[in-house]
Amino acid sequence: MKRLISLTALIAAGAVAMAGMALAETENAKKMTLFSVAQIDIQKALTIALEGVDGKITSIEFESEDGKAVYEAVAVAPDGSMTEILIDANDGSVIAQGPFMDDDDEKDDDNG
Repeated sequence: MKRLISLTALIAAGAVAMAGMALAETENAKKMTLFSVAQIDIQKALTIALEGVDGKITSIEFESEDGKAVYEAVAVAPDGSMTEILIDANDGSVIAQGPFMDDDDEKDDDNG
């Protein structure tokens, strides 16, 4: 009886894991589609981010925010303060700019 319960639990856990992997692949496919049609490349986004801050860009990456293609840049000012800049990957406009908050959802995803 214990073996049957263990086997059932194992099968259920495997099904949940496979569903999670399928969801991740779907999200990656959506992100790649957005990236492939983006009008602004990362070099242009970097230039736009630098225009709006006093300091240096420490990171910039392509993201999907609510289904919209954006570049997310983080800048560090000479005084050490950090600013996050969101740039529309299709028209190059600065969507948002403000203090950097380290609330990256990907950290949670990477840790389980």
